[in-house]
Amino acid sequence: MAETASFLVKLIELGPARRYIVAALFIAAVLAPSFLQPATARDDGRIGVLYIGCLARSTPFWWMRSDPLFYMNFVQATLRDWAGWGPAQVANDPSEVHRMIRLYMPRTYRDLSTQFDVIILANANRNAVGPHNIAMLADGVKKAGMGLVMFGGWESFGGAFNRPDWGQTMIGQLLPTEDVINTYVLKPAGRLFLVIDKPNNEFMRSLPWDRKQPFMTNYEHNIVIAKPGASILAHVESTDFKDHPGFVEWQVEGGARVFAVTGEIIGPGSEPGQIHTMCAPGRTWKYAIDFGSNLMIYLAKRPVPQNLELVHKVRSMMFDLSTRKSLLFGLLDFCESFGANTNKIMQQVDDADRVVSAALPDYRQLRFEKVLKAYQQADKMLAQMEADAVKLKKRALVWVYTIEWLAVTSTALICGSLVWSLMIRKRLYREAGMTRMEAYQ
Repeated sequence: MAETASFLVKLIELGPARRYIVAALFIAAVLAPSFLQPATARDDGRIGVLYIGCLARSTPFWWMRSDPLFYMNFVQATLRDWAGWGPAQVANDPSEVHRMIRLYMPRTYRDLSTQFDVIILANANRNAVGPHNIAMLADGVKKAGMGLVMFGGWESFGGAFNRPDWGQTMIGQLLPTEDVINTYVLKPAGRLFLVIDKPNNEFMRSLPWDRKQPFMTNYEHNIVIAKPGASILAHVESTDFKDHPGFVEWQVEGGARVFAVTGEIIGPGSEPGQIHTMCAPGRTWKYAIDFGSNLMIYLAKRPVPQNLELVHKVRSMMFDLSTRKSLLFGLLDFCESFGANTNKIMQQVDDADRVVSAALPDYRQLRFEKVLKAYQQADKMLAQMEADAVKLKKRALVWVYTIEWLAVTSTALICGSLVWSLMIRKRLYREAGMTRMEAYQ
């Protein structure tokens, strides 16, 4: 208080012009931290991501469920193949897709704007999403400043093979691209090269764009035209053309970042023949999860981490520990079904969770060195729990093995005794005094 009072006295002693300048600088210094803090829709500080489209092509974002920086929600919204592929929300006909839209899409603008920071449209069919939801999503971008990205595919941008385009919708008006209707480039196969135009962009420089990756040399894509004022971060070229936009971005009125990725490069991990994706079977891009995570951070207008190897190691450990923890719970459930007491191991799980939870504030502040140490400690704890669970399983099954051995052994003994009595001793046979041959003689 004394320092503030002294400052005000000195401010009054200054001339009018200097007084205004100093006062403005003082207010800016006080308020700057609040402006620098990124706005988040969620109270817990996580980045809310609403994924709408084909779940079979959601691989990096599906992996991101184990990342505590993100809150992920998925909505099946493709009418291609009736959504028959994917890790969840599998539909057998279009009516089931529309039902999933009603179930999993945010009901109101308030639900959307208070839970999510970024919207993903990936092979989402315009007719499946519906005009009401399209208007709600557009309001989220324009009014709430939510980030937006559309990925390419047969149901994206201008559509392909007679599927509906997005150009005249409220979402299409927000995109930094204009549609070329009913086009999708598949040829020349293996000669569709993705070329990075702006490697110094905050998002683009956070990843190593390896030219040997299939999606970099076989970038199947929708044809679009960049709108005036949009920034082309990467383009596609081949022997037939040199200037098809690949990655395009701009900021709309209100400050929201809107991104267009014209290629279908986000999955899948199992669909055969998809060599043009980041997650081609057998050749998954090592940094696919970093692509998804960093793009969401960028669209949420947070600082994109640039220490790639450190961040990738942390994210990989998060995904690995999450998978191993699920497997551990399955093993413990199995042990409990045989009467084993799993309380000790569950207490150890709680201890490991506390170690990880204590590191979350550091993670959200991008202090990855501290987070890595915490996850390495949790990794050692989980390894010990896995070993203890295997021992518990063996103890739980010892009576099963014993009973099985006794049952098999006793059955063998009984059968052996019966065979010996009937076939060797022939106790049930009556001795004959004279055979028929002896009687004829």
